[in-house]
Amino acid sequence: MTQTISQSDRSFAIVAHLSGLAGYIIPFGGAIVPICMMLLLTDRPQIVTIARQALFLNLAMFVAAIGAILCILTLVLIPVGWLILVLLGPIAVILPIIGAIKAANGELYRYPIVGGMA
Repeated sequence: MTQTISQSDRSFAIVAHLSGLAGYIIPFGGAIVPICMMLLLTDRPQIVTIARQALFLNLAMFVAAIGAILCILTLVLIPVGWLILVLLGPIAVILPIIGAIKAANGELYRYPIVGGMA
């Protein structure tokens, strides 16, 4: 059964999902927006859950990128590091967009892997 997002919460859900893309423009924007939403919107549990997912996704992408960069710094794992970076780029952009589209339609979207942690 799919959970739905109320009409009044949809705009907050869209912003929470798209906050990850803010990190490409504003340093730490992908983390600041979800943290603020979790602290300020405590009366809206669905929004807190979505913001937590967005924060976990951003942190997971950051940790994976650091791991990929460390792989690139070694001589043996350079191809592995580049492969990880090539895969992370589209994932970090596509998942928040899919989440925002689903939220605009009133559907609660859980990110693969980190969505179950929220």
